[in-house]
Order: sequence, then C-alpha cells, then structure tokens
Amino acid sequence: MDEQMQPVAEASAQEINCAQCGRYVGPLARCPHCGARQPQRISLRVLRIGALLLATVGLFLLWLMAIHREIPLIKIADIQPTMNFALVRVAGQATGDARTFREAGKLRSVRFSVNDGTGDLAVMAYGKQAEQLALFDRIPRAGDTLEVTGSLSVGADENVSLRLQSGDALKLKRVEKVTPPLADVQNVTEGAQALVTGAVTRVVAPRTGSRAPYVITVRDSAEERQLVIWSSVFEKIANHERLVPGAQIRAQVTAENYKGKLQLKLGRATDLEIAAPVATTTNAPTGAAKP
Repeated sequence: MDEQMQPVAEASAQEINCAQCGRYVGPLARCPHCGARQPQRISLRVLRIGALLLATVGLFLLWLMAIHREIPLIKIADIQPTMNFALVRVAGQATGDARTFREAGKLRSVRFSVNDGTGDLAVMAYGKQAEQLALFDRIPRAGDTLEVTGSLSVGADENVSLRLQSGDALKLKRVEKVTPPLADVQNVTEGAQALVTGAVTRVVAPRTGSRAPYVITVRDSAEERQLVIWSSVFEKIANHERLVPGAQIRAQVTAENYKGKLQLKLGRATDLEIAAPVATTTNAPTGAAKP
C-alpha cells in the first residue's frame, strides 16, 4: 500500500472498529460485541431525522410560495395551446345570463361566457362549485362585471374554456339596469329581461318528488301571465308563504325557450318582491296540481 494512503486507511479502520475490543462496529453508535459507546460518531438516525426535517421545511416553504403567489391576469386573445391546464385569472363582463343545468332537482353545472375586450371565453362550474355559486348568489347575468380564476382547457380544435376551482374563484359586481315593464317590450325574444307587476291569481306547486317548477299566474293591467320559479329559487324567496292569490308582486324575469315556447323565468329570489295580499275572489292555490 502507498505510504501516503496508509494513514487514511488506518483512520478509516479505526472509525469502523470498536476502540475497546477492536471488532467491527460499522455505523453503529454502540459496539454490538462489548457494548462500548463509540465516541465522535454521528448516528444515521440523526442524519435521517435531519434530512426529514430539512425536506419538511422545504415543502412548507414551497407551499407558502404557492398560496401567496399571485395568479396571473391574462387576456383571452393571448391564450395559447401551451397554456392547457394553466391556472389563470380573466376579468371582463358576462356576455349573457348564465345557463344552469339541473338533474333530479339538483344543480349540476353552470355555464356562462366572459368578454374582456379581446375575445370571449366559456366558463364552467360543476357539482359543488356550481352549488356554491347559487348559494352565494354569484350566478352571472348579462352585463355583470366579473373576475374568474380557474384552470384552462385548450382542445386540439382550439376550443378554449375555463373551469372554476371553487365558488370563491368568481368575484362578481352586479350591473344596475333599468328593466322595462313587460307591456313595453315588443317582440320578446329569448334572453330578454322585463318587469312584471300585478296581483297573483293562482299558485301551482309541483307534486312531491316532481322536478317541475312552481307556476305563478299574475294579472297586470293588460292580461294574465305565468311565471316559472324553480324550487331551488322559490325556497330562497323571503316570505314566500305570502305568495298566495291576492298578493301584489313585482318581479324581474327573463324570457327563455322551453320546448319551442317562450316562458318567463324568475332567475333569482331577490328579483321578486311581495306586497301584502289584498281581498280577492280567486280560488285557493292548487298546491298539488301539476303545472
């Protein structure tokens, strides 16, 4: 053996052999033969614990960076195929009333479009996220100013959409619009909004277990009109027990197409105001009738 390497070899042998009995100890802190504690040795257990602590601290710092990192605000026109699954923010205005899809009386999804001046982007919310939008009254309507945060989906055919991550991922500012009375609206088309005022003449509630909506018949100065109110909206109407024949109401409704016919739908519970009922000779509400 080279003379220069001999001291190193001797030192290594001393580190792996017991100082008391001279037998092989290896990385152990105590000799398995004589039980003597080995001086100036770092236990592998200490090294493992130290490495685990360092890894934990590193992951914690990465988590802090992730939650405090500002999600980038982008322009819709700048979206590229390479941005698929990217978490982004988009700010603009709703181009129309959001469309809601229900199954077995439960809200399953919400879909709407946002325009930021550079293009349109379809935004979707499913399951729990859709229910949160309804619960917090954040379902957009035409003209509302909003900011949405979600994950981009860029298809091969350049079909781009954004999926909300949570109900809190949508910031909404309602637009204050003057809604014309229905009698002043000419050639009502799908999506048009109007104001209906008058006295309730009939209330038809859905049968138990039915997915049908409530149908409220209202007489104004011109004629009788029927308003459609889904159960999820009806239950949130303040003092909805006062919605009986004779009650005076004021409702902002939206015209929508249902099986080829336009119907007037109440989109939000807050869009209906109920005054105290007045004397009427109209028959009592047919609560168990089918609309």
